[in-house]
Amino acid sequence: MAIRLPAKGGTPGLYRLPRLTPVDGILKGKLPPVERVVGLDAESEYLFVTTAKHELLALDLGSGRVDTVAVAVAKAALGPDGTLYAVDTLRHVISLSRRTRFAWPQALTAVPRDLFGATDQHLVGVIPQDRLLVAAADQPATVRPIAAGGDVAASRWGDLVAVASDSGVTFYDPLGRRDPGFIRLADAPRALAFSPSGHRIYVARRNVPGLAVVDRYDRKELDGVALPGPVAALRLDPLGRWLLARPAVGDSAWIVDLPIKRHTGIVPTEWQADLPAISPDGMLIYRHGKDVLSARPDSLTDVGKIVGGAADLWVLTSWLPRGVPASPVASAAGADTSGTSGPEGPMYVQVSTSQNPEWSGHLADDLARAGLPARVLPPQHTDEGYRVVLGPYATREQAEATGRRLGRPFWIYQPGQ
Repeated sequence: MAIRLPAKGGTPGLYRLPRLTPVDGILKGKLPPVERVVGLDAESEYLFVTTAKHELLALDLGSGRVDTVAVAVAKAALGPDGTLYAVDTLRHVISLSRRTRFAWPQALTAVPRDLFGATDQHLVGVIPQDRLLVAAADQPATVRPIAAGGDVAASRWGDLVAVASDSGVTFYDPLGRRDPGFIRLADAPRALAFSPSGHRIYVARRNVPGLAVVDRYDRKELDGVALPGPVAALRLDPLGRWLLARPAVGDSAWIVDLPIKRHTGIVPTEWQADLPAISPDGMLIYRHGKDVLSARPDSLTDVGKIVGGAADLWVLTSWLPRGVPASPVASAAGADTSGTSGPEGPMYVQVSTSQNPEWSGHLADDLARAGLPARVLPPQHTDEGYRVVLGPYATREQAEATGRRLGRPFWIYQPGQ
């Protein structure tokens, strides 16, 4: 789904991907003019935004109710478990988890210039004078010095923070369980982006065209990605299949197919905080003039268009309203999505099988958080395991199209076969 937030305020609009087809009568409530989208927690069905008056608002997508979470907000971030963190100008922290709001008893030592949500309801921030701050509601904050640098990035789960300096990238474990690691690069890094799994970090160099690729565990530079010129910003899709790079000069987006590490195309577009972006179902959504377009990133074939949508803010999400039928992720490949049980189906993309139901459940949860239709199929016979699958899909073609975008081993499973 794509959610449209009117620039002048009002009721948000809802559109089904990949063709940006309007879905009327679902979203309710009215928002004031929105300055920034903090994030969307699909489980609680809350969309969090900030306004020009520095208010942090929560829109209940189910009921349309709009609540004020905090005022005088300086920084806000949404954690991987759906916990919202807001730091006001007086350094006080407000968190919201599973619809429960909590004012932290202790203020932070400083207002972070970079703020990230982490696991176990921790927040991680970089505060002035180059210090890494880690805090939780039930324990005092810890502050550690870090290397002076520029761009900062955190892994999806907040378990690793990367800081760019003049000569390379330094990795920090926020909880101090491992010593910092430094990767020296031939040119000063400019922009950083973790892969969704957190295994790799992509680094744009200030003067050298292309990207460096660093392995977080081996702490060494791997093969890079060639690009036409230097890059100013990076943005990955939820699955780590596609990377968007903003060139240092000009308004456009370079498209990189990460499994083959190749620059495959370019679209002229204005780069903003929300767009261009790759949606959870693998579509490229970008502004073109006064309009918003959806296209397949492999061919750059436009499949959807919202006239006059460029002035508004956009949220791309795997959230599905109650009563609205799901469409397979493979719709981005142009497959028929009219049903999930065709002559061949139902078909599933199986990514794992295990005798451990708890482990399988955790894996399915991780895939679901990445926007995939993941589930666990219990054993049908005593000698089978718990299958972690995506789907169902109506045809093998749809299932294989999704599997090819995963960047990991998969096979097609059909119950009873």
